[in-house]
Amino acid sequence: MNDPTTAPPVRPAPQRAPAGVPRLPRTYIPRLALWSRLDAAAGAAVTILVAPAGAGKTLGVAGWLREARADADLQEVVWLDGHRGLDAARLDAVLESAAPGGGHGSRPGLVVIDDAHALPVSAVRLLDARLDDAPQRLRVLLLSRWDLPLTRLAPQLLGHLTELRGDVLRLSDDETARLVEQHVGTTVPEVVATIATRAEGWCAVVVLTSRLVAASPDPAAAVRRISHRSSEVADQVASEVFATLTPRERHLLLCTASEHEVSPGTAAHLTNDRGAGLVLDGLESTGLLVTRSEPGPAEDAPADGPRRTREARFRIHPLLAEVVRRRVAAGGVDVERARATVLRAVRLDVGRGDTVAAFGRLVDLGLAEAAAERLVEDGTRLLMRGHDKDVVAFAQRWPDELEGRPESWFVLGVERWVHGDVQSAMHWFDRLFRSVGGAAVPSHRLSAQHLCARLMRARAGFEPLDAVARLAQEHVDSPSFSSTPADLQPHVLGELGIVQLTLGMLVPAETNLLRAARLGDELGLPAHAAAALTHLAGLYYMRGREHVAGRLAARSLESMQHLGAGLGVPRHRALLYSRLASMSTLPMSLPLPLPPAEPSGADRVDDVVHPADATTRFWQQVHDARVQLSEGSVIQAERTLQAVIDVSGLPCHLRATLLIERGYLAALCDDRTTLRTLTAELHEHGHLGEALLLRGVAADLGGDLRLAVDQFAAAADHAVLDQPPCRALALVGRAQLLDALGDAQGARVAVLAAVRATESRANYVAFLGWSRHGTGVHALLRRFGNARTDPWLGQLVELTGQHPDITSALAASTPTTRERHTPEPLVTTHLSPRERDVLRELARGATYADIATGLFVSENTVKTHVSSLYSKLGASRRSEALSVARRLELL
Repeated sequence: MNDPTTAPPVRPAPQRAPAGVPRLPRTYIPRLALWSRLDAAAGAAVTILVAPAGAGKTLGVAGWLREARADADLQEVVWLDGHRGLDAARLDAVLESAAPGGGHGSRPGLVVIDDAHALPVSAVRLLDARLDDAPQRLRVLLLSRWDLPLTRLAPQLLGHLTELRGDVLRLSDDETARLVEQHVGTTVPEVVATIATRAEGWCAVVVLTSRLVAASPDPAAAVRRISHRSSEVADQVASEVFATLTPRERHLLLCTASEHEVSPGTAAHLTNDRGAGLVLDGLESTGLLVTRSEPGPAEDAPADGPRRTREARFRIHPLLAEVVRRRVAAGGVDVERARATVLRAVRLDVGRGDTVAAFGRLVDLGLAEAAAERLVEDGTRLLMRGHDKDVVAFAQRWPDELEGRPESWFVLGVERWVHGDVQSAMHWFDRLFRSVGGAAVPSHRLSAQHLCARLMRARAGFEPLDAVARLAQEHVDSPSFSSTPADLQPHVLGELGIVQLTLGMLVPAETNLLRAARLGDELGLPAHAAAALTHLAGLYYMRGREHVAGRLAARSLESMQHLGAGLGVPRHRALLYSRLASMSTLPMSLPLPLPPAEPSGADRVDDVVHPADATTRFWQQVHDARVQLSEGSVIQAERTLQAVIDVSGLPCHLRATLLIERGYLAALCDDRTTLRTLTAELHEHGHLGEALLLRGVAADLGGDLRLAVDQFAAAADHAVLDQPPCRALALVGRAQLLDALGDAQGARVAVLAAVRATESRANYVAFLGWSRHGTGVHALLRRFGNARTDPWLGQLVELTGQHPDITSALAASTPTTRERHTPEPLVTTHLSPRERDVLRELARGATYADIATGLFVSENTVKTHVSSLYSKLGASRRSEALSVARRLELL
């Protein structure tokens, strides 16, 4: 942390320094041992300096940058604070800008992360991944109180990771003596030796102990008392130094110690002392009790106007802050005065509508009753602004304060709900329901909370969705909705929109989610707005507006970059719909080119899905199946979709989508029995157009091209689902078969109709070539279209020419139904690389001579490999070997 060492006046720090680097105290002792080690480690990709609070990490490194490396290009240094919302997305952007080519020439700029122990797990994963994948693009210095979970062995052996421990920060005897002389004003050997022995080289303890001794009229007697005490020196001296401060200084620390950073203006407001800034300056002069942060440009400064500088900010040393917290818990006259002063400041803030920091300040000063009142009024805002940990801590510390406030139970239930703990959320909602049932006239807040909790219960399966949705829609449409507390309005609208989305009521769901997003922005509840936008992205994707879905997903991801941790569920939901939209509008090559993964290094898009979000969970499974298909594994895609089909209670509109996707996979496997079963289920549930589409696929599979053409024509007139694009699929399939039957004009009309139907959404899926017996899609488009006058048609011609139709591309590697029902052979399936090459050529139908020419070997060598293949696969001829290979997924 910010733990400097001070000494007799030395040269001032150089003026030129990178933004964000803490200022050095007015006098400063050069930490030569530390600087030497940092110089030696400067070439490593990642250097981590691990030491406890008070060891002097922050200002030791700051001195190295400002003095020892003053001649270097300090513009290449970026100083970050792990406590200031440094999530993975922001860190990724900083590392990219510091990498070679990001504005720093051929050598990466130095990124210093203070308080790296406060980084979220996603940011640490990002550092670990970059250290493994591209260490040459990194130069990072981490200052941490404890070890970070980085992969160490390989990077250390390769020289990419250097670890420095707290021993490099220990003061030498000479440095300790200089510090003691500065603060005590004496060089008496007994005083110096006693402080050095008790401090053991830790600069914070040296300075604190020296200040304690300096406050005594007899320094020698003071150090003797310290030497005979058994308590921890740091804690002991911090407590006693606090007692030696003036009443004004103590009052300031009691009022502001819980603030991570405090400006003179905020200190004056919280202490009701206009001279608080001067008090902070006096405490900062020691270089330890309070340290000054480097001010930067004001956030509201115009880009093209004069740059305004933010107000200076100060940080209270953690050792002293801990002492203050203990004083607050113990109580006393000073504490009661501080409580009264802060309570006054909080009430003024609330009166002005500034409630962001009110709850935390009340909790930190032990004002439980006032904090409970704020939790009732602002609980939802606190959760939506990322203060969920503060809410949980309060509930655990003062549970009795919440017993008579049922409105607070809703807040606790929502906190559990947001984190996916549905069972605990139901506990709080049940208590809320009993309270509402026993109330004569529930308040507007309690009534709105009750309705919102019912919507969440319905999503979790504890109430009927349609009945609760009707009740909530009536309330939202009634004039009484305007009396709903403002912070609960976007919550009710958002939950209602999600329920309607699950029911397939897309039009009212769109209206309510749009209102929720707008109100979230207007009321300063960005988490509400971001969550509503992610669900809207899913809604527009289901309605066939992939571009809109992609833009909304990108917008929500961008807004969540600034909201810190705790938003894993909506962040992954946005990423899911972004990928689905991209998969529909890109050529499904093998393998499919997916968008880049989330910057946090999250493993999969389905890692975080809320248990009560049936719609997102469904599309996550569909996403996985499409990825598996794009990688050439029809069997894996079938298994993934079948697992969803077997789940009971799937909404009708989603099940229809699933049956169509599963039907096309069955056609790729020549599974006509499954195709008939899926068609019958679609017809039974009233999806006539979609049932006709699968009947056309089945007729094409069976070779009855005339019947398939008629079924596709009827499907194009009656299909209603947009995901997958059923009408376009029917039109393209009909065009392929009409051309194969010799009706070129009919084929031209059908394929151009499909082009027009997909132009606005740029959906490519229908043109992958799903017909088994029809003309290739690329040949149709090239022959019948004029790419020069139709840009979308031109793109289709280009894309379809880059790969064969999907039925042809997957035919060699997809086992038929008969092959899959054959017993597994007891054979060895470990093939050499050359044997795999030969197997792929055999699947292409190549002769031995063709294989020999392509692999630059003799025909006898090819025959040897083929013989070995047959032996390992337990086959006696080519067709049998290929059948076994497909069943074992070797192709």
